[in-house]
Amino acid sequence: MKTTAIALIVSLFTLGNAFAQESVTWRKVADAIPLGSKVKVQRLDGSRVTGTLMRADDVGVSLKKSTRYPEAPVIVSYDSIANIERDGGGMGWAKAIGIGVATGASAILTIFVIAMQLD
Repeated sequence: MKTTAIALIVSLFTLGNAFAQESVTWRKVADAIPLGSKVKVQRLDGSRVTGTLMRADDVGVSLKKSTRYPEAPVIVSYDSIANIERDGGGMGWAKAIGIGVATGASAILTIFVIAMQLD
């Protein structure tokens, strides 16, 4: 009985230390992300918050949610973060159209230059 109680107490202290180390790790990750970046934060309870990183301080990260109507900033403490990552940089419609127009223009200019060389 005593060994079970001692093992339980030791495991609780170890678990508490692991959560403390993990919150320090999330603090370092949040500090590395530039303010104003779009981020996705997944909480330990499974919920997700997507928004703009406004502040990363001792308490947690402050996010301005990406919603249609203005809302107050959401503060997510480091203890409740399961994952945090930058959002964006993917291929959007505007970027795809820009790449297509640039490729088409360069192809037309290349054909024009070749045609001028043949004369």
